[in-house]
Amino acid sequence: MSRTVNQLPRLRGAQLPAERVRDIDFAKTLQKLMAEREWSQSDLAAKIWGRYTNSEDKNVARGRDRISVWVSGKSFPDKENLEKLARVLGVKIGDLAPRAELKAAHHGAADWSITRPHGQEGVFVQIAQYLPAEIAHEIHGLLLKAEQKEVL
Repeated sequence: MSRTVNQLPRLRGAQLPAERVRDIDFAKTLQKLMAEREWSQSDLAAKIWGRYTNSEDKNVARGRDRISVWVSGKSFPDKENLEKLARVLGVKIGDLAPRAELKAAHHGAADWSITRPHGQEGVFVQIAQYLPAEIAHEIHGLLLKAEQKEVL
């Protein structure tokens, strides 16, 4: 018996943020792996978290809602759940979510990075860190100043 997995909408035109692309790519891979095994979202959830009897006396899979948001590309699993998914599906994390592994390999636990693109004078700065408002405003002011220099 073949089961159909929800399909993601095709996206055209505008570029998406890297994190959104990661979520969509992961969702497509997860859908493909589930389809190959003919597993529903409930089947996968039950294999990871088990089943329970609900208030209507039905035996249902725990965590079906988590699988749903991952399959739809609306969210991405944390490290622990990504490891569980890979183990249950019998694949490597890198095969299930190559962008997540790539991110970890390049950035580790860093909250910021500075990259000089080859052949460029400037640098690309990426910051993902909680900062006191005073420091954040100072950084923002410096970025505005740098932007004004580029325009002049």
